[in-house]
Amino acid sequence: MIRVAILFSSLALLPSIFGWYQIWFGINKPQEINLSIALIISFLWVTEVLPLYVTGFLVLFLELVWLLPAWGEGAPKTIVFLSCYFSETILLFLGGFVISSAISKFGLDVSIAQFVIKKSKGSLVFLLLSLGFATAFLSAWMNNTATAAMMLGLVSSMMKHLDLSHPFRKAILFMIPFSANLGGISTPVGTLPNVIGVGYLQEKGLSIGFLPWMAFAIPVCFLSVLCLGLLLRKFYLTQSLQTTDLKFFIGNPEHSNIPRKERFIAILIITITIFGWISFDWHGIPNGTIALLPIILFFGFQLLDLKDFRSLSWDVLILMGGGIALGKAFEETGLAKHFVTLFMLGESSQLVLFLFFSILSLFMSCFLSNTSVANLILPITMGLPEYLILPAAIGATIGASLAMPLPVSTPPNALAFSYGGIRSWEMFKVGSIISILAWFWFMLVGGGILHLMGVVDFSFF
Repeated sequence: MIRVAILFSSLALLPSIFGWYQIWFGINKPQEINLSIALIISFLWVTEVLPLYVTGFLVLFLELVWLLPAWGEGAPKTIVFLSCYFSETILLFLGGFVISSAISKFGLDVSIAQFVIKKSKGSLVFLLLSLGFATAFLSAWMNNTATAAMMLGLVSSMMKHLDLSHPFRKAILFMIPFSANLGGISTPVGTLPNVIGVGYLQEKGLSIGFLPWMAFAIPVCFLSVLCLGLLLRKFYLTQSLQTTDLKFFIGNPEHSNIPRKERFIAILIITITIFGWISFDWHGIPNGTIALLPIILFFGFQLLDLKDFRSLSWDVLILMGGGIALGKAFEETGLAKHFVTLFMLGESSQLVLFLFFSILSLFMSCFLSNTSVANLILPITMGLPEYLILPAAIGATIGASLAMPLPVSTPPNALAFSYGGIRSWEMFKVGSIISILAWFWFMLVGGGILHLMGVVDFSFF
């Protein structure tokens, strides 16, 4: 694979050495170098020949040692690219990581899941929906993969007593990962494509607040998880399996000795932070600045320690920084705007671009990482006329998280598939249907709410 990466990189570099990209696409020298960097980085992101965070650093290296020196007069300062790695967006997601760590350390995730699951009262349909909504809720604040792993771990004791081919076992193994994927769209910090999309919008001076985001995304998530439960009920829960005396145990010994006072303080800090995020329109403090609050309080009061600090997903932050830096190069060189003009995207309406980029993003995410897709598509949307950027970017961002037909589509899918008992064609069948249904709700309900809020204008006239 490394040899293939070297070969592809050489093929991407060769046209720029001879100026062929300038001839083929009618671009200037900085844009040509920007295109070469984008091709190389895209290939590395898709194939993961190098660790993703290393590729994130490579973006910055190539921009500083190749793009800027060749730019000449009018080149931006290095801080333009360096600042991408510790921007408001990075702070926002860092705060999300700290909250996720605290939720896990103090057993809040397990407590929520236990409460919801134990209220199912023997109904497998209700249990299935409870699992789905609990997973989606946690995934709105925690890493999708970590949420899926935790929820599958909670019910693993129950699944051990079921045959690999048991219909309810299969239903669980579809409900949890798909709900984790869907729950991630609910908040700006729920999944990487959301944060990347918010970062690109902020770089352009555009934004959609925490509360407006939740206002359109939560109904989409709720309806999609509900449809998923009904779909799994139809496929796997026959009338004889609707209710059962099936017993299961969910233990929580590792969190039983946590003092109530510490748990209460953790809940208070998380609540204050979330309230700060959703009340931006009232106080005007940027979400990235609010995200510093849990970082300072959790570590300042030693509720989280140095080990927890070191265990934060710094590699993901570097990956995000690389994506933002690549998008910044598209903006500074004007390459994004050039391609928008070349393909005449700027002549379309907000609704058409909303549909187009959501479908494109969803289709690509079926086969590629949704993070890679967001990093590939969002820079193009930034080259659109300003009034078209927001609908196109939101469509591309959410679309990337709605694709889940294959085990390789998302990490939660792969995790559930590793438990065994489900086949690829079964995941493809259920995943394809729920992806289409979720996209439909996103277009109809999400788009409608965005239009009513005045965030976008989908008027036909």
